[in-house]
Amino acid sequence: MEATKAALQRKPSLLDRLEGVMRKIAATCLMGMALVTGADVFMRGVFNTPIFGSEEIVSILGIIVVGFALPYAHYQKSHIGVEILVRRLSRRTREALKLLTNSATLALVAIITWRMFLYAQSQAESGEVSMNLELPEYLVIYVLSFGFCAYTLCLLADIIKFFKKREA
Repeated sequence: MEATKAALQRKPSLLDRLEGVMRKIAATCLMGMALVTGADVFMRGVFNTPIFGSEEIVSILGIIVVGFALPYAHYQKSHIGVEILVRRLSRRTREALKLLTNSATLALVAIITWRMFLYAQSQAESGEVSMNLELPEYLVIYVLSFGFCAYTLCLLADIIKFFKKREA
């Protein structure tokens, strides 16, 4: 009970606030996807005229949703786990396994972030645009790499917390 009160009373970190803003942006984009899809279906059914570029708009919004929901999903621990096996291990083994998993995920996601950023740079240099609306694709890739970067920082923060807890 006291730990819960302390957690509620602590000032949110910059990473916590960033995650909150990203979560709201992801939720707004998800709602936008539903609205654009619904409007497109309505326009096709009633006026026999689809919304031009609706597939691209929904795809771009979906990319933003995925990228910006990563930190929230991490904090909610909503990723897949093999609980039936892990639950039977000792607490110390579970903690070591969590550290190993977080470290491996951090390495992988950091590489993905880095390579995605480089890919966005090459797309910007080539001037690649989307097929229908001719939107610059590199901006979407930069946004997605930003989401992965925030996820990387969340993983790094968890690893740092693990070692700080061990020292205390």
